[in-house]
Amino acid sequence: MAYVPNEYAPLQNHQFAPIASPSTSGSPSYRNEDLNHPSDVIAAQERASRRSVAGVTCLVGTLVICILLGMIVLLLAYLCVAHKCYTSKLALISSAPLGKVLTISQVGSHVATASVPIVMGLFSYLLGAQWLQSSSTRSQNRPSPKQLGLLLSICNGANISALFTSLKYLFRGKKSHKVQDIQSPPILRRSILLLALLLTVVYIATAADTWSHAVSQTITITSNGAYSPSAIRNFGRAINVTMCDPSTLSAYDALGQTTCGLVNDGGGGSGKTFAEGLRVVSNSSALHRVVFTDDQIAILVPQSLPANITYSAQTLGVKAHCMTVTKQCMTPTTNSDGSLNYGAEAVLFLNCTKGGVKYGNSTTQSYLCSLDSAGYCTLGWNIPSNPFTTGEVITSQAYIDSAVDTFDTNTGWFVHGNSGAWNVVVCNVSTLDVVYTYASSRYFHYSSSLTDVNSTQHIMTIGFSYYTGSNFVSTAVDGAGLNSNGTYEDAYALELSRQMLARGAQLYETTNTLGVEYEYNVIGTRLQLIPLVLFCVSMVTLAAFVLLVILRTIQASRNVSYVHLAALYLKDPIMTVQRLYGHADPVLSWEDRSDKTFGAESEADRLLVGPALSGPHTVFAVTKG
Repeated sequence: MAYVPNEYAPLQNHQFAPIASPSTSGSPSYRNEDLNHPSDVIAAQERASRRSVAGVTCLVGTLVICILLGMIVLLLAYLCVAHKCYTSKLALISSAPLGKVLTISQVGSHVATASVPIVMGLFSYLLGAQWLQSSSTRSQNRPSPKQLGLLLSICNGANISALFTSLKYLFRGKKSHKVQDIQSPPILRRSILLLALLLTVVYIATAADTWSHAVSQTITITSNGAYSPSAIRNFGRAINVTMCDPSTLSAYDALGQTTCGLVNDGGGGSGKTFAEGLRVVSNSSALHRVVFTDDQIAILVPQSLPANITYSAQTLGVKAHCMTVTKQCMTPTTNSDGSLNYGAEAVLFLNCTKGGVKYGNSTTQSYLCSLDSAGYCTLGWNIPSNPFTTGEVITSQAYIDSAVDTFDTNTGWFVHGNSGAWNVVVCNVSTLDVVYTYASSRYFHYSSSLTDVNSTQHIMTIGFSYYTGSNFVSTAVDGAGLNSNGTYEDAYALELSRQMLARGAQLYETTNTLGVEYEYNVIGTRLQLIPLVLFCVSMVTLAAFVLLVILRTIQASRNVSYVHLAALYLKDPIMTVQRLYGHADPVLSWEDRSDKTFGAESEADRLLVGPALSGPHTVFAVTKG
C-alpha cells in the first residue's frame, strides 16, 4: 500500500489522479499559519532538549523488576512462610492450598509475558540514543525504511511474529546466496537478539507453569497447633519411686525390699501385684498398654488418649534380640551302625555350653528364664546386668512337616520324637528409658538409654518369678515363621519384649509429657521441584535482563538530547501516521506524546483508501479526502 502525503489530492468518483513524489529532503511541508510563532517552536525545542529518559526508565524498569521478583517472593512466601513446607526427594510439600498456589504461578507467567513489550519499549530509548548519535556522525547505525519498520514491529509488537519476520530479513541473504542491498545496522541485530532472549525466557516460564499445573497434586498433610487443655498431661510412664522407697517397706522383709514389695518372704506377694500386669498383657487395663515404636521397641503408653493430639514423653521400654541355637546345642551320639542317636522319644540330647553357648539347659523342655552371668536360670530380682540374657528349650507340634530327626528348612526347628519339633532360643534383652513422639496414631522412637540394673530387676520381677508360668511367650507365638511374614525369632523377640514390660505394670506410675500439641489434617500441595525451580530461575533471569536494559539505557542516553522523540519513531506507529497524514505543526513535532502531535482535526482530515494513479501506474494508496 502506498502512502500519499498531505499535499496530494485523493481520487474522486473513482477517477485516477497522479500521485506526486514527496520532496527529496524527506522533511514535511508546513502550512503558513504554522510558522507564525517561531518563538513557540524554539521554546518547544528547548523543552524537548531538556527532557531526559533516565527517570522514566528507572521508574518503569524498577517497577517491572519489583513485580517479577515480587511474584517469586509471593509464591515462595505463600508456600513456606504463610504455610509449612518441606522437601521430599524431587517434590516440595506445602500445607498451602493447591488452587491458590497455581493461581499465583499463573499470574506470574502472565506478568512475565506482559513485561516483554514494556522492556522492549524501554529498550527503544537505548536504540533512539544510538540512532541519534549515529545520525550526527553519519555512521552505519542508521536504519533504512524497511529496517525502521522491522524495529517498529520489534519494539511495539514484541511478539514471536515480529521476531520471525526480523530473523527472515536478517538471514535472507545467506539463505538465497545473495548480497543484501544494505547491511543491517547494529541496533536491529541487538533488538532481534534481546527479543529472542526475552521470549525464550518467558516461554520457559510459561512452560514451567504449565508443567506445574499438569503434575501438581493435592495431598493430606498433618499439621500441629497449640493444645489448650492443660489438665491432661500425664502421658509419660516411670517406675513408682514411692513403692521402691525402703522406708515404706518392712525392714525385716529383705525380698520385699529388693522387689519393691511385689514379692515378699512370707506369702510370695499378693494377687494384686500380678493383676495389673495381666490386664496389660491382655490389653484390658484402664491405665496402660504396650505398643511398639517405629523401630520395634516395646514401650508403655496410656490406654487411651484425647483425639487429634501429638505429644512427646518419656517412658519405659524393652528391646529383645533373639536367635535359635538348636544346631549348636545338639550333641547326638553315634550308634554301632554309624547312625546318629539324638535321644529318646521325649528327650533331645542338648548341651549348649559344649556348643559354645552360655546356657545351662536341660535335655527336656525348659521354661523361659533369665540367666545369670554363668548362663543358668535366675529370678527377675537377681538379674546381674542390663542387658541380660534369657533362654528357653521349646517343643511344638506346629513344625513337624519335615522328616523325623531333620531340620525344618524354613523355620529352623528340629523334628524329633513324640514331642514334635524342638528349638533352643536365647535372647539378649535390654530395658530402656525411652523418649518417643506420638503423631498420626504412630509412635516414633526419638532417643533411649539403658536403665540401671536396679530398674531392670524391678521391671522383670513379675515376669521372671516363682509364681508365673514361664512358657507364655513361646505359647503366644506357636506357629510363627511358617509363612513369609517374618521369622520365629523375630516374633518371639517382640512377644518377649511386650510381655515382660507389661507384667510389671503394678510398679509403674504416670509422669508429665515433654510437650503436647493439637494435631489436624489439612489439604496441601505437592509441587515438583524441577518446574518450580525453572519457573523461579526464568523470572529472575527476566528481571536481570530488565536491569541490564535500564543500566545500558541510562549510560547511552547521558548527554544525548531528544532520545524520547527518537524512541517514539521506534515504538509508536502513531508517529509514522502523523508524519504522513497529520498536520505538520512545528510546535507539536517536539511533543513526547504521539497523541498530542496531531492537533485539532476536521472533516477534511478523513482518509480514503483505494486505487490511485502514480504517474502512468495504478497503486493502492491511502489518501486524504
